Amino acid sequence: MDYMEFSTYVNGNKQADVVRDVGNPKSRNWGVRYSIDNSVIGIEWYNGKTEQYAENAAENFVHGIKTAINNKIIKG
Repeated sequence: MDYMEFSTYVNGNKQADVVRDVGNPKSRNWGVRYSIDNSVIGIEWYNGKTEQYAENAAENFVHGIKTAINNKIIKG
């Protein structure tokens, strides 16, 4: 899936990039690409959710509040 980056959150070794797919303009989805130590650990898509929802998820990840990506517990 093709996507474009909108914003980036960083705290220590954690980074979360808010992204949006570039498909059908009527049904574009927001997501977050998660990284630890500059290594991507996954992209989580939030179908039907808003940009704000994705931004909150990104911020929660870098601050250690969100600890699971795609239903997998992340350490780091």
